[in-house]
Amino acid sequence: MRFFGWASALTVALALAACGPNRPQPLSAFDGRVADWTQEILSDSPELATQAGATPEQAGGAYQSRLDDRSANAVDSRRSAALRREAEIRAINTRDLTPAQLLTYDVLREQFEEAADGAAFDYGAFSPLNGIEPYVLNQMDSAFITLPSFFDERVDIHSIADAQNYLTRLKQVGVAIDQETERARVDAQRGVRPPLFIMDETIAALDGMRSQQLDAQPYIISLKRKLDAFVAANASAPNHDALAQQAQNILAQGEAIVRDNILPAEDRTVLFLRADRGNATDEAGVSRLPRGDDFYAAALKINTTTDLTPDQIHRIGLDRVRDLSNQLDIALRRVGLTDGAVGARLSQLTADKRYQYDDSDAGRAQLMADVQGRINAVMQRAPQWFGHLPRARLEVRRVPPFAEAGQPGAYYSPPSLNGSSPGVYYVNLRDLSEMTKIDLPTQDFHEAVPGHHFQIAIAQELPNVPLIRRLLSFNAYAEGWALYAEQLADEQGFYENDPVGRIGYLRWQLWRAARLVVDTGLHAQHWTRQQAIDYLTTTTGDQPGTIATEVDRYIVWPGQACSYELGRREIERLRERARNTLGQDFDLRHYHDVVLGSGAVPLGVLDSLVEAWMPQQHNAGQTRSQQ
Repeated sequence: MRFFGWASALTVALALAACGPNRPQPLSAFDGRVADWTQEILSDSPELATQAGATPEQAGGAYQSRLDDRSANAVDSRRSAALRREAEIRAINTRDLTPAQLLTYDVLREQFEEAADGAAFDYGAFSPLNGIEPYVLNQMDSAFITLPSFFDERVDIHSIADAQNYLTRLKQVGVAIDQETERARVDAQRGVRPPLFIMDETIAALDGMRSQQLDAQPYIISLKRKLDAFVAANASAPNHDALAQQAQNILAQGEAIVRDNILPAEDRTVLFLRADRGNATDEAGVSRLPRGDDFYAAALKINTTTDLTPDQIHRIGLDRVRDLSNQLDIALRRVGLTDGAVGARLSQLTADKRYQYDDSDAGRAQLMADVQGRINAVMQRAPQWFGHLPRARLEVRRVPPFAEAGQPGAYYSPPSLNGSSPGVYYVNLRDLSEMTKIDLPTQDFHEAVPGHHFQIAIAQELPNVPLIRRLLSFNAYAEGWALYAEQLADEQGFYENDPVGRIGYLRWQLWRAARLVVDTGLHAQHWTRQQAIDYLTTTTGDQPGTIATEVDRYIVWPGQACSYELGRREIERLRERARNTLGQDFDLRHYHDVVLGSGAVPLGVLDSLVEAWMPQQHNAGQTRSQQ
């Protein structure tokens, strides 16, 4: 965030690149400011620039050999920059802005305000685009977890120069891990540390990675695979033998870096955690931290883009849990499960071998084939529900084994903006008892299509939208859309001949409602970890391993779990308002296009977009009826 130039040639190039291959036009003052902000953020985050596939001009210079700076000074600079950007956007006179510029202004103002709220806390993790977390070291997204995946998914090798950049970046991994460890050490001196059980999970994750042989380290597996592919792609080159030898030398250098730099840094992190764990307690929520209630309020605002209080969210969750439990009671009775609480019957259904995959290579292969089949079926029917479909490819992959223990059941990784890498739907195959035929279909609709892949890929492909808006993600909008996508699949008949699959859909919905109760319970009502586990076990009947992993995720990501249901409920509310207002002029495809057609936005901005669209849709319907 240190680069900031109001009128540089790079700024002009960035804005023009964001607008596509049109003839260059002079930048307005507002567009220039937006371009500067974008370049500033990308310049500060080489990892984000890599994920986006940004050009060096867009990122303020070459970035392919750098990782993000995770030092305390760098994080403090990001916080200061976030506060400055909020002041800058507040000072803008909006009177002369075009409608498109006003939309960008509204989106960025809320984003910058939320980032500024998060920047008010001087501990934990902070990102100007992704919000705040209380603990630098955790089992979910510390550098030792995220960087192996970053190198595997995002760092390509198509030349010897690329391979050298890979090595240069690899040398910085140990530094990144040490930087986070030092920040965690400083936080601990202020009384900010994870609960004891989170520290132990983090230690276990590190121990698992450190225990692997050198040639089984994720960085080396990835580097070897990429080098082998590069050498194979140049099999007919006259200098093939020399390239092969260079590749071997680069692999040996990579092994030395992992052995001499990365593993020792991981050792130092474990030593710190083991030494500090005696100071930890089992208190799960953030209310015990400095200004903990304010921290949670900021996290809720960032993740939900609403002003709802913890008590209001808790009540919304309880009401929704009650409604879905009643629906599940009826659905379970229809398949012959009539006795006991809903959660107990769901647990009984999950344990039924008929709905489980065989825990073997063949079972895993069948699971992945079933996932791909459902994705294909959705894509065949999607034109009936959407006027615009994403161009980016979607691939289904297994979660890397080194990351399985601390990762959720599935997640989506966006495509790069330049199209060089596809969207990827990752499925966690650590324990197939957690991936039943009951729940898996709904997970596919959420994480892949028509869920995250549709929303994120379409946002990235929007023409004439500033690059920064194609990089933004508001959790309530993004996760709300994915949860709505599950509902859409049900409404469109994907469970007509699958009553057990529909029970899985209802249970997924129940999970998201229960998250409202548990997240606010943990962080605002002083619930213990065991209280949260017991509530989810009784309510959902899910597997103990799944429930514990989820609860620990809510503990280290306060507020994030509340975004799903609150976003879904708003997207559905706006749809029904539009349907009632427009009557026969309502078109589901057009509604979905307006929801997705401006990229990720706060829920309040989405409300305004739908309000502006309804008269246009009504007028278009009148025109059609007169023709």
